[in-house]
Amino acid sequence: MTRRVRIATVQFDHRPITGFDQFAAQVLTYVRLAEDDGSQLVVFPEYLTAPLMMLDPDWRRWTGPYRELFGSLARSTKMTILAGTHVTERDEMLYNTAHLFLPSGEVHTQEKLHLTPGEVDPWGLGRGQGLNIIDTPVGRVAINICFDVEFPEPARLAADAGVDILLVPSACGDRQGFWRVRHCCHARAVENQIYVVHSALVGGLPSVRYLEQSYGRSAVITPCDIPFPPGGIMAEGEWNQGLCVTAEVDLDLLARVREAGCVLPRKERQPEAYRILVAERGVKKVN
Repeated sequence: MTRRVRIATVQFDHRPITGFDQFAAQVLTYVRLAEDDGSQLVVFPEYLTAPLMMLDPDWRRWTGPYRELFGSLARSTKMTILAGTHVTERDEMLYNTAHLFLPSGEVHTQEKLHLTPGEVDPWGLGRGQGLNIIDTPVGRVAINICFDVEFPEPARLAADAGVDILLVPSACGDRQGFWRVRHCCHARAVENQIYVVHSALVGGLPSVRYLEQSYGRSAVITPCDIPFPPGGIMAEGEWNQGLCVTAEVDLDLLARVREAGCVLPRKERQPEAYRILVAERGVKKVN
């Protein structure tokens, strides 16, 4: 029996709100759409809770209600939910932290490893240390938050640790930023022969610095090999609209392609060849 996972990736439409209940109602709409499609895994984008800053800019006020909301939804729907990211405090430092809620009530977190200039100054966020490998009802996953996926090392470590699905929540303010993340999602899928779930923030918050506008489209991304769609996209949304995009992936197919695909990037790694060749002594330099 094949291991198939139905995945919903959300294009969450950022908009000004007047209370937490309004935010919760918007979240519930997307969760219901995912549930109606039979999804087992739901992925929301980076800085999901930023609309709450318009009510109170102290992120810490919203941590409890945020966790309670998504914990309840994961338990009641029996779905695994990546609730985007929320800024949390640890050791008197703030971190951009992804939260993964399991139907069992477990909550796993991943702090962003690589920060954009705006996250360093003026936001003053700290850099996470370490990549979490998480076993879930849908398989083993890891999280690369937006900029993190632009570095090959974390995804490679995750793949080597048995991860089949890489979750990438992102928030990009322009086309260039979106395409940096999207192209790197494709690269990580190809070189590691894994699925990558990209969840893009859309809409905008005029009064929240660096989140005045968000640009993108969510997608479920595959390796580029004959059993998969030619462009490496299982499903994707329309530009800059609030949507829930659903696709079904086959985890056993990944295993077969890793052993007998058109190319074998995981098996054919040559670490011993990845070195700089220095000219031998006695070779004259040509000016």
